[in-house]
Amino acid sequence: MKCNLSRTVYLLMACLMAFSTARATTITDDFSDGNDTANPAWTHLTGLTLSTGQTFDASTGEYHIKAPANGATINGVQYGFGGSYVQPSFTDVNVMSDLVQPSTGLAYGVGARLNGVNTPGGLHGYGYMFEQAIGQAPGVGEMVFYQIVGLSLTDIGNDGPAQRTVTLDLANKDYTFSLDIIGNTLYGSVTEVGGGVVAYQQKTDLSATGATLTSGYSGLLGVGAAQGPLALPVDMTWDNFKTRDVPEPTSGLLLLLGSAGLSWLGRRSR
Repeated sequence: MKCNLSRTVYLLMACLMAFSTARATTITDDFSDGNDTANPAWTHLTGLTLSTGQTFDASTGEYHIKAPANGATINGVQYGFGGSYVQPSFTDVNVMSDLVQPSTGLAYGVGARLNGVNTPGGLHGYGYMFEQAIGQAPGVGEMVFYQIVGLSLTDIGNDGPAQRTVTLDLANKDYTFSLDIIGNTLYGSVTEVGGGVVAYQQKTDLSATGATLTSGYSGLLGVGAAQGPLALPVDMTWDNFKTRDVPEPTSGLLLLLGSAGLSWLGRRSR
C-alpha cells in the first residue's frame, strides 16, 4: 500500500508540474540581439524621482542602465532612478536576472508586480534589491524586500531563516537575483553564477504591510543617491533576464518546496 501511494503521489506531482509548464508564459532576454525594443520590448521607467539623463543600452549583448542622482532632494539627499520592465502582467510570478559587472547605486535589483506608472511618485510594486552600506566598499550591504509606493521604498523585512548581509565581489563575479511572489508570500535569493547561495529570505504575509499589490509587470530597478561628497549614481548591467507566471494548481506545491528549501538552508547555515 505504501509503495502504491508513493507512486500515486509522484505521478500526481509530475502531472501538476507538466500542466503548469504547459500553461506558463515565459519571457526571456539575453540581449544578444543588441536592443531592448523587440523580443521582448522593454518599457523604460525614468519619472519616479524627477531625475534626468538616464540611458538604456543593450548594444554590447548585456543591458546597461545608468541614471544620474540629479532628481528630487529629500532630507538633504538627492535621488536618481532608472528602471525597465516587460509585459505581460503576472500575478504569481518568478523573475530573475544576472548582475554581470561592477555596479554602483544606493539599491538595485529585480522587481515584480510593478504597475508601470512612469510619473513622479507613481510607481508601485515590489523589489528584491541589494542595498549598499553607506561608507563601505561597493558590494558591501544587504538584500532587502522593498515595497515600492511612489517615493517610499519600505523595507518590509522577512520571516523565518534568512541571510541578508552580503559582500558581493562585483569586480570579479556575477550573481543571479531571483524573486518569487506567490499569493502573499515573497521569496528572494542571490546565487553566485557557477557557485552557491549567498543570500536568501522570505516574507510570508504581505497583507500585514499595507496595500497588497496583486499583479503587475516584471523588470529591473536601480535607485541612486548623492549627498555632499557621497555619490552613488545608478550604473548597473544585467544579462539573462527571465520572468514567468506560476499558474495554478502548482502554487501551493511551489510554496511548500520554497519553505522546505528555506528550512534546509537554515539548517546548513546553523
